[in-house]
Amino acid sequence: MQYLFTAKQAKQLDEHAIQEVGFPGAVLMEKAATVLSSVIEQSIRKDEGILFVCGCGNNGGDAVAAARILKQQGYYTAIVLVGETSRMSEDLFLQLRLAAACDVEAVTAAEVDSAEYPILVDGLFGVGLNRPVEGVYQAMIEQMNRSQKRIFAIDIPSGIHGDTGKVLGTAVKAETTVTFGVNKLGLVLYPGCQYAGNVVIGDIGYPDCSYEAIENPAYYYDKRDLEHCLPERRPDGHKGTFGHVLVIGGSKNMCGAAVFAAKAAYRMGAGLVKVLSAKENRQTILTMLPEALVDSYEEEEALAEGLAFADVIVLGPGLGTGEDAKKIIAYVLENSDKSIVLDGDGITMCSREQLQKTKTPWILTPHPKEFCTISGWTMAELKEEFLQKVKQFAEEQGGIVVGKDARTCVSDGNECYVNISGNSGMATGGSGDVLAGTIGGLVAQGMSCFEAAKAAVYLHGLAGDRYKEKYGEHGMMARDLIDSLQKIHQNGE
Repeated sequence: MQYLFTAKQAKQLDEHAIQEVGFPGAVLMEKAATVLSSVIEQSIRKDEGILFVCGCGNNGGDAVAAARILKQQGYYTAIVLVGETSRMSEDLFLQLRLAAACDVEAVTAAEVDSAEYPILVDGLFGVGLNRPVEGVYQAMIEQMNRSQKRIFAIDIPSGIHGDTGKVLGTAVKAETTVTFGVNKLGLVLYPGCQYAGNVVIGDIGYPDCSYEAIENPAYYYDKRDLEHCLPERRPDGHKGTFGHVLVIGGSKNMCGAAVFAAKAAYRMGAGLVKVLSAKENRQTILTMLPEALVDSYEEEEALAEGLAFADVIVLGPGLGTGEDAKKIIAYVLENSDKSIVLDGDGITMCSREQLQKTKTPWILTPHPKEFCTISGWTMAELKEEFLQKVKQFAEEQGGIVVGKDARTCVSDGNECYVNISGNSGMATGGSGDVLAGTIGGLVAQGMSCFEAAKAAVYLHGLAGDRYKEKYGEHGMMARDLIDSLQKIHQNGE
């Protein structure tokens, strides 16, 4: 897993390295500037002028130091200082003195538009910005964006909130962002990720003990974590070894959601999948998925047998919102001793009180509207701090929450996982049902609910990305995700 720090955590990392370990701030700044210079060098021609747009804090100091380093390596660099120089940081003051000694030219803001400098470097604000961008800073950012030049941002594009990714009035639209030590939440959450461009994480020498001093950072998975998301297959295993999934879903003549969930559970490697649906759906389900066991949920005896059969229950896909669905959900929550994945109508027809009384582990998979329904929050409240709301609800209710959005967030009330796989092509009917079945398939094979939820979200998004690479985002369907899941298993990539 790869860490995602808040602005406060990034500051704590810096302070620990300086105050506890003894790294001089100027040394860290020099390392940051060296990393930044290296990234720029690899991306431009030597005859292209580079203008460093510098604020009066340490972000500006990084920029000035990089301008000096590149100047000494034969590049044509210049700096423009923006803001109140009376509030200049000590490290920036030192870097300006060194830059002047190395003949780095200081120019006016008008040079941002000059053809002499096709490359701009944004060193106005760092990750700590938490107020609207105004005045000369707003004017400079808008001027930079209008220039249509290539822009490299230092640590985070100026104007992006380091914790939420929100635009604080206006923000630099970067081609590349070079961030230091660890990735930042504001660089992966929307809309911040759209302003960051390609994100390069530069190692500037923070010691391990400084990282370890940070409590409960959020994190994400990438390709390096893939092998941990795929359960091992025992060579001596049988269908009982790999677990039983019970899918309860599908109202009368509407069984597609239940079939998607069941297929996904099989594709993730579950040994057996049973579907309880409306009796009218039996033949359709058997035709679409002959591998499944199928029965009706309309008899309590069948429900009881289903609960006894299952290692995990996927409850709610396409179940409906009538009284019968409400009774089924209540019965399962009250009588099951197996882990439950609550999805779709299972969330809509469930209450917080029922969740709190449920004795078995549960996973909730709401999209924003469903999340508002069960939590009581308004959409504005939810969107304001989505990650924190996911964590808060999981902590208060005592389960796992998979908050589905453009950046799906998963929390057990303590840790927070932010998913960076997936794309807009997955915003299609049935996609959530596939995710619910994927989670169920992993839990059935012995993964804990939290580990299964994180792995499933990552694999689900990766399946969408694999499809996009081959066919594009337009026209993606839920069945395509299921097929792609199989290929990820098959190829391990």
